[in-house]
Amino acid sequence: MPIEKQDASEKPVPGRRALGLLLSQLGTHAALSFGRKIAGLGISPPHFGILRWIHANEGKNQRELASHLGVVPSRLVVLLDELETKGLVTRERSAQDRRSQQLQLTRKGSLLLKKVEQIAMAHDAELGSSLTAPERETLIELCAKLAAHRGLIPQGHPGYGKRFIASSPGE
Repeated sequence: MPIEKQDASEKPVPGRRALGLLLSQLGTHAALSFGRKIAGLGISPPHFGILRWIHANEGKNQRELASHLGVVPSRLVVLLDELETKGLVTRERSAQDRRSQQLQLTRKGSLLLKKVEQIAMAHDAELGSSLTAPERETLIELCAKLAAHRGLIPQGHPGYGKRFIASSPGE
């Protein structure tokens, strides 16, 4: 979605460009745009993150996933219930610890994950389309450095803490 041009009668706001504001604008745009792109598949970005983690960590339990994502277990249960109802994930009692539920993707979940990964790759390409390849790599490195300095984990996201709400298509 292109940045809208400023109305000629509107005066620009004086002052410096604020890093926080730019990052917030880009992050919100990226999240909402991606959410719209996958909404027709019946999942949200938080669901996608969970599917990716389960794929990479088959057999691990809900507690480990909650800890990795930085989400309260009760919130994770809601998201996993949604994925299980859609037939994308199964939870099975561990043979070693009957209190623990191991997570697995179903065949349907694996197929959907592949589709969403393709959409995510196209989305990334679109987001970085105005940058050269070296500029894109530099931006990724700088953002990773900022995130690491603040203790943000690569697959975690603040969106896991509340219900992800996509905006209407015109926004």
